[in-house]
Amino acid sequence: MIGEQDFREFEYNVLGAGSRIQGDLYLSGDAIINSTVEGSVELREGKLVLERGSRVKGKITATCVEIFGTVEGDIECSGLVSIRSSAHVQGTIKSGRLVIYPGAVVEMNVSTQEPSP
Repeated sequence: MIGEQDFREFEYNVLGAGSRIQGDLYLSGDAIINSTVEGSVELREGKLVLERGSRVKGKITATCVEIFGTVEGDIECSGLVSIRSSAHVQGTIKSGRLVIYPGAVVEMNVSTQEPSP
């Protein structure tokens, strides 16, 4: 069982199904979004996962992004952007690495950069 002290030290965020957020999000730690966000999402450290039911309309800034849902906007990612087969992505992607799985619907401009030594 997780004690109260331990729980407060976790750095993760969960936005569940049925939620709708209007405005910019500034998050720390890992994040899972399964809701609608109209605004930018900034996650400087950790992994951002956009679940199948998610829709983000705005800019995403993160270290690592895995997309199962819908994104309408630009993505800036220093690490890996993974676009899964259920995803719909429209916008510009600047990332260290990019993986697009068969079945994904994409309409985007892409630039990748070599990782820093």
